[in-house]
Amino acid sequence: MKRSLWTHPLTERSSPAWPCPACGNGTLALVPNSLVAKETVESRQLYEVLCEPESTAYTFSAWLRCNYGDCGEEVVVVGNGTVARFDRMNEAGEEEEKYIRSFHPLFCWPMPDMFELPEKCPPEVQTELRAGFRLFWSDQAASAGRVRVSLERLMDHYRIPELKLHDRIKEFSKAETTAGEKLMALKWLGNTGSHQGSVSRDDLLDGFEVLEYSIAELFDQRTARVAELARQLMRKHAPRRK
Repeated sequence: MKRSLWTHPLTERSSPAWPCPACGNGTLALVPNSLVAKETVESRQLYEVLCEPESTAYTFSAWLRCNYGDCGEEVVVVGNGTVARFDRMNEAGEEEEKYIRSFHPLFCWPMPDMFELPEKCPPEVQTELRAGFRLFWSDQAASAGRVRVSLERLMDHYRIPELKLHDRIKEFSKAETTAGEKLMALKWLGNTGSHQGSVSRDDLLDGFEVLEYSIAELFDQRTARVAELARQLMRKHAPRRK
């Protein structure tokens, strides 16, 4: 998972290269002239008092389109906008102020997958993860809660008896020690989201990275496959002892 894709704002001319939610092959690009920003009433009132561009706040909507072949899937994104000031030197060597508008997503539909989901990953798990992806910008705690539910569905897939999730993961860990340790960490993240109602964006991204690795290991068995490829190369190319 490329974390910067999900933390980088849109501008009036560009958007992060999110993967297409339809074809999965292309990336999304901002449709020219589709971004519409409106200053909020509160922002206008505040500007009358402060007269500072940095206090300006917007709501915005924009359209993104897949750039792959004939796909052309279109995605709508909405959120809020801010203004940042940059001081720079002009060609005459004089310092000047420049203001740049940035637009931060709160909702996207259809939402791209934030990391690749293996084909063998159970549909019930994928459903919960995608629900978590949709909540990523607007409600990190709720997103972490859906991660926790995805662990329940994962335990269902492996037919772990219906106990408390903590106990289910402990039972699962008897056969999958490494993955079990990682899933337990995700359970604690989900607990924080469910019970305390506050999870940082960085912690949630950490959780998605751990989950991406764990699911790939369980359903694609990448480590085992790479290890077998390495053994084959050793047999073919390593010098034989005389």
